Amino acid sequence: MKRLFIGIPIESESAAIQAKNWKNSPELNGHVLKWLNFENWHVTLIFLGDTPETTIPKLQELITQFFAGIQSFSTNLRGTGVFPNSNNPKVLWLGIENLQPLMPAQIRLVDALKQNGFLLENKPLKPHLTLARIKNSANRIAIDSLIGQYQYFDFGSVTIDRVILYESISTPGGPVYQPLFVSRLIR
Repeated sequence: MKRLFIGIPIESESAAIQAKNWKNSPELNGHVLKWLNFENWHVTLIFLGDTPETTIPKLQELITQFFAGIQSFSTNLRGTGVFPNSNNPKVLWLGIENLQPLMPAQIRLVDALKQNGFLLENKPLKPHLTLARIKNSANRIAIDSLIGQYQYFDFGSVTIDRVILYESISTPGGPVYQPLFVSRLIR
């Protein structure tokens, strides 16, 4: 079994610089937030969870089928927030402005996966870039201040040019997201 998800990588120097500043802030240090490594930044399109390795060829086939023919595009990273809510913050995220070019394919792929026996969560897609896991909310003032200050902030443009089947590998230093298959969008 492999822990799998389908997502899009996010590369943004300006957002990475800002996240590094937050990471180095005494109020938001590692005792409060566990920061994701920049090389792990992604937006999850479909979470598959523990999946038999034998299904990977079928996953590759379906990803190729549904994302072939889609043009690469640019969108902005905009705003900050927390999940599940401000009273119980567990995840600090950056918003992504527009994934509309991918959404019809994502919806069709979810349906095809279910028809092929994949068990998926019945949660609506809320596209976001996870920056950090909130280990404890003892310093909620700092987290609330960050959200308030950057809630509508434009972190710049990113290019969406590929969809990836990732394996999530747990390590002592945190998760590593290993690409197993890459489907490139049309340039």
